[in-house]
Amino acid sequence: MARFGLFSFIGSSAVLAFVVLQAQANSVDNAAFLSSRPQVVTDLLHELERVVGRDQRLATERRVGRLEVALRPMFLAMPKDSEGKLHATSVRYLLHRLFVQRHGWFVNGLEAAGESWNSSLPTAMFEQHVDDEVHDIFHEKLSENGFSLHQVAVFAATLEVLVHEESIERLQNAYRLLDLLNGTTVTESQAVKAVEAYMMMYVLNLNHTTLVKDEFTEARDNLLEIYPTWPDTQLFVREVRESVLLDIQGQERDSWSSTLHVLEEVGERYGRWQDKECRVLKDQLVTMDEDGDGRVPLDKFYSKAVANSSWQFLESVPYLRQLGALDENDPERLSVIIPNYINSPSNCVASSKFYAVCCIDECEALLGSLETHIGAPEADPALIVQLVGGIKSSTVSAPRQLDAPLLRRLDEIAAHHGGNVQLHGRLFAQWMHHAYPRECPYPHVAGTTKPMTAEEYFSSTGVDVEATHEEIYAIMNQTAQLKTEVKKQELPWTLEEELFVHRHDVPLQTRLSGAFGMLLRGAMLAAALGYAASKLMVGVAKPGAKGKSEHKYYV
Repeated sequence: MARFGLFSFIGSSAVLAFVVLQAQANSVDNAAFLSSRPQVVTDLLHELERVVGRDQRLATERRVGRLEVALRPMFLAMPKDSEGKLHATSVRYLLHRLFVQRHGWFVNGLEAAGESWNSSLPTAMFEQHVDDEVHDIFHEKLSENGFSLHQVAVFAATLEVLVHEESIERLQNAYRLLDLLNGTTVTESQAVKAVEAYMMMYVLNLNHTTLVKDEFTEARDNLLEIYPTWPDTQLFVREVRESVLLDIQGQERDSWSSTLHVLEEVGERYGRWQDKECRVLKDQLVTMDEDGDGRVPLDKFYSKAVANSSWQFLESVPYLRQLGALDENDPERLSVIIPNYINSPSNCVASSKFYAVCCIDECEALLGSLETHIGAPEADPALIVQLVGGIKSSTVSAPRQLDAPLLRRLDEIAAHHGGNVQLHGRLFAQWMHHAYPRECPYPHVAGTTKPMTAEEYFSSTGVDVEATHEEIYAIMNQTAQLKTEVKKQELPWTLEEELFVHRHDVPLQTRLSGAFGMLLRGAMLAAALGYAASKLMVGVAKPGAKGKSEHKYYV
């Protein structure tokens, strides 16, 4: 059993005490920064009203409360300054995770796309879509002071309002293409056709502002060939429509406002609904993962591509490498990393000018569970072991005993950070991949991959993303000629750290304040007294120089 520093000295009862005391400390901290909430909200929303008008300000404000609720567990678990505010890097990371969890939205300008999280400010997402004044309101406040929980919620709500406005534009163009008059009540049949025209433009990523009738008709006529799961989408939309209109009678069911309400609800639910296709893909890959390490040998990945024209796994080796979905740990036996492949842009579907709808990252729920229980940006390894041992995933059962290599790696991470594990960094993400290899993506070092859609890859390289039959045959033959016994490879592990969030420098005395600090200082004192006593009794050899590990930090 690996040792866990100070907590192994204090004993398991201290772990329980830590959870209680840390929760108390978090509630105090939360109350402290929320006490300034009214002024914070008034300032930011007042400035928005001055620029965009009262109606849009009210539309934004109506969304803030529920977004605060969704953001709070993640917000409380992130490092903040003395005023309880997040740095810009942390805001970008937090908002990206929020929209992925809620809707499967990969928002343009928020996702890292293979780069470090501090490569741009989250306000960059507004630059092409709003007036400079709106962008400047968020940019200045974020750059100068960081964001409170409420300000992050206002930011997120502003994006949702912009998405709502885009929905209005798309519905207006659906009416135009069907020769219906915008804003009017239509027949039920016309309303259903308008909704389906809207969804067709959405899932096919058609530019609704420039789409003409001939292009629309051609796309509709070839829809099943382009998008084979369209009947399922139709059924989903009709079910949502019926649930939304359940209590609405008469002509109001087919009014403009009711139809818009239906489509807003479709947008809220669509990401979760379409994620079932991602789970089907994952299940297929898991059946080819014989070692349970979240990897599919490349020959198995392509195994039915030649004989089965509907085989889905056809991405070429260069494209898989670009996505960060290729494990090249054994150059002779390349493999596909299941969660990296599932969560890559190659599996994104519908999109708008603000986001693409992609697979929902299963690891987010696992990390979110840890954040909820820990309520802090860092934790002692013993606490993490206790919690992870009780958290199951779709392929990992619980409770379980973590194996020795996992315990050792966690100790290594804690040592890198002076005793505690940083929850929002590359090393811990790498550890989570080892703990949940089929759910948590392997975190490549920033700048070594550049995930992009098939269209973007072709536009950038001029090369199709699918492997040719010749390339597939070559891979199959190469694998067949390998006569050496296939040995299970260890999952890759590197000691390069990259923090996804900004850590504010906090003096040690501040970190040791409060009830938990008293417990910790008492344990440290006891350890020091024991050390001194041993020195008096037997003497202490002069220690040699300790080696230092090299780390890269992107904060």
